Amino acid sequence: MSRRTQMTQQAVRIVLMIVVLAALTGCSFTGGPRSRWGFTPQVQFGNPDKLGTHSYGFAGGEGFGIFYTLRGGSIDLDHTRGIADLTRWTYVRANKTIQKGGKGFSVKPAFEMTSNKIKIEYPANWDTLPQAEKNRIAHEAALIIAPVVGHNCGVWHEMLTWKGTHFFLIEPEHTSAFSWDDLYSNMIGAELAVQAIKEGNVATSDYNRAMTRLIKEEFERLQVVPRDKAVEITESVRGDWYRKGRLMKRNMDTGYDDGLVSPSIIPGYTEEEAISRKLPTLDGLEELGIKVKYTISSAYFENGKLKKIAGTKTSVEPVKHYPAIMENIEKEAKKKFDYYIR
Repeated sequence: MSRRTQMTQQAVRIVLMIVVLAALTGCSFTGGPRSRWGFTPQVQFGNPDKLGTHSYGFAGGEGFGIFYTLRGGSIDLDHTRGIADLTRWTYVRANKTIQKGGKGFSVKPAFEMTSNKIKIEYPANWDTLPQAEKNRIAHEAALIIAPVVGHNCGVWHEMLTWKGTHFFLIEPEHTSAFSWDDLYSNMIGAELAVQAIKEGNVATSDYNRAMTRLIKEEFERLQVVPRDKAVEITESVRGDWYRKGRLMKRNMDTGYDDGLVSPSIIPGYTEEEAISRKLPTLDGLEELGIKVKYTISSAYFENGKLKKIAGTKTSVEPVKHYPAIMENIEKEAKKKFDYYIR
């Protein structure tokens, strides 16, 4: 082997190490959340007695895997944690930006070439307001903006994957896109992050402790079952919801039709109603005198496909364009792949 070849291989190994470290420790070195892997809902079941401690950064001992809940269906805890952390990061960025009267900010999910951009307009009397009042408005506005970004960024990830994006260079394009646990797991994360912040747990250590407690409480409310029971319940839909590693059941409920994100419940194990989640919206900002424009874009080829479906030459606006994109994807799921959706 030549010296040049050895040096090239060494350089590749170093780059890969940097990429892996970036994925584990965060999307940047500026305080953003780290990445998590996630699983398809028929494998890698977690133990509800070992949920572990939540960690915004690269520390702690998080439990992970797929959990089954009688009132929330299958839940991927990595998805829940990841969207929670993105929601918390969005709150921090929004709060600081508005306090200072900034024109806007952006947040990126860990290890993805996607950017959520928020442009902000202020009331005419903003400069005359006391700083304490600006801080109050900033906090309340950030609490509205954060879960909107968290939820919609999670949906965007599924849209990109559906259309062919390979994250981490290895993820198959259709294996996990809109799996029946994804969107609902994301919504849990967005809601719990907001709850933690409302309780005053914004600092990383306080937030981690709060999320550890809130996840446990939420799993209990959703009636999580033991791991062996989760396996049994999931096995009951083998051949129907999934077969030979292929998911035939997809949940594409983004909430844009009826304002609710509902879980996929495997039939035959409970008579209690499923717990749906309210779609986070930007409603309430006008009362604070704040206006925002939220756009999302990615440095992937599929970004152009989604823009074309949305009918826009500029960046996609989730609140405005997602319904049309999802209509296209749902039709494709039924006609091209013969999937069960919703």
